[in-house]
Amino acid sequence: AGHATAVVGARPQMGVGLARRASASARLRGGLALALRALAGAEDEPALAPPQLEAAFASALELHARFSACDCPHLGPPLREALQVLGDAFRLYGPSGVLGSFNGGKDAVVILHLMRAALAHYQHTTTPADRRVKPHLIYFHDPREFDEVEAFVAQTVAETDAQLFVYEGGIVEGLRTHIEMQQAASGGAHCTFAFVLGTRQGDPNSKGQTAFAPSSSWMPPFMRVNPILEWDYGLVWRLLMEFELPYCNLYDHGYTSLGTRDDTLPNPALQSQSGAGYSPAHMLCDFSLERAGRVSKPKPPKPAADGAPARPQPAPGPEPRRTIENARTAGLVVIGDELLKAKVLDTNTAYAIKEMRRRSLDVRRVSIVRDKLDDIAREVRVQSQALDLVVTSGGVGPTHDDVTLRAVAQALGRSISFNKEMAAQIREAYGGAPLSAEQEKMAMLPEGARLRMPPGAASKWPIVQVENVFVLPGVPAFFEAKLDLILEHFVAGGLPPVHTRKLVLSVVEGEIVRALNEVVALFPALQLGSYPVNETDFKTVVTIEGEDEVQVEAALKALAAEMRPGTVVRRPSKNLEHMLN
Repeated sequence: AGHATAVVGARPQMGVGLARRASASARLRGGLALALRALAGAEDEPALAPPQLEAAFASALELHARFSACDCPHLGPPLREALQVLGDAFRLYGPSGVLGSFNGGKDAVVILHLMRAALAHYQHTTTPADRRVKPHLIYFHDPREFDEVEAFVAQTVAETDAQLFVYEGGIVEGLRTHIEMQQAASGGAHCTFAFVLGTRQGDPNSKGQTAFAPSSSWMPPFMRVNPILEWDYGLVWRLLMEFELPYCNLYDHGYTSLGTRDDTLPNPALQSQSGAGYSPAHMLCDFSLERAGRVSKPKPPKPAADGAPARPQPAPGPEPRRTIENARTAGLVVIGDELLKAKVLDTNTAYAIKEMRRRSLDVRRVSIVRDKLDDIAREVRVQSQALDLVVTSGGVGPTHDDVTLRAVAQALGRSISFNKEMAAQIREAYGGAPLSAEQEKMAMLPEGARLRMPPGAASKWPIVQVENVFVLPGVPAFFEAKLDLILEHFVAGGLPPVHTRKLVLSVVEGEIVRALNEVVALFPALQLGSYPVNETDFKTVVTIEGEDEVQVEAALKALAAEMRPGTVVRRPSKNLEHMLN
């Protein structure tokens, strides 16, 4: 551990050396307890801790240079702004007057490395080497802590050569004890310090906070410092991944927000379709689900029938993803620069929506993206996590811009490799000839991909399925044929049939708002849509959809009854059956 310093405080006891204070670690479990005992070999008071090791200082200074030079348009500006906030904190409160919250979570990791970088930069020109102060961190220990978190905290403190203050109990009690200990060490002088937190936008306690915000009146006196207040979940992970900063290994097993063992579960949004495991935290796309694995209202767990402790229940999260056979929700990712440049007309979207709805699939999302690997992967990941069935269109040929299979692999956290079964299918389709380099590229598939071939299918080309994603070609004739096979053989369609009615009106949309709102309120289970048109004999078309045909008919009659005589057009001049598909 080098010169890393750990101080365990149970109550203000100045004049007691580190070795005696570390006896409080008997109540700590796991790696942190071991590390604290290992560090408790000197009688130094916190104020007498040795200066930071030169290697740790040089590493932190180099990290500041890397942070400052970050050219990512999304990460660079907020990163430099965070460094500026922390630079101001060190300038105003001094290196020993800035205390960072370090509980081992992802936000705390970001705070730690921002702090050590900003502190090294500040001390580089202001402090002699033999007087440089270590980063000061505080850890409020909870006996229900994950072993993995404790081990990570201990390891990180040692590797960064930080000074860690550990207190039992909550944040208020711990901070009050810390202030009393520091005041006693300084002969009773008033102690003012800045407390650096990982508070981010949307956190329960973030409302009304700014980069510098005084503590609440019921808390000990200190200045809150919030360098990442405007960051979101994605930006936190972008920093950790971009700079390869170590984090607790629980995040690689589906945990996205860490509390304690009693109130934290893996995030259900990251569970694999088979239910056998979870994707890592950085793959979560819907940031609003960050806390979906946290128990919303902790209660004393009731023992299970066998006497074992009951597992906590997670907070309401995303609806569990169904199997392909029982899919009820669907999405479409359409790929191609030519579509976004209007060089080619997209007919696949309309065909897919029509056929999916005909088979009682609820189409929730359709996206058209560029031939860019990261763009495709991001959209596939979003849809795959949120929906039961995802179909991609385009980008599966042999040319340089055909990157869909690689993107699907990236989206689902899989490697890509040569698939012998696919290669054999390609050879058979081309009369048994050896594969060309271009054909070999088409045989590179995500690990674990399934090749689906419906019985009696005329085409020799299999359909590639990876988890809940089907990868289809973009040529309309091929796309339609393969989609028909998927919907006919692999998807049962779990929703009841939807009944639809329409009302064609001779008045403009604005004249029916009141009546339409009243019918919507009377029939909340139905979907009513109003569409303005510009025809000679009619100006508005209203559609009414729902699973209950009786309610659909009742809503139609209720709306028609609110219309003035002659408003409803019985025989419109144009056929509008397409509005019911």
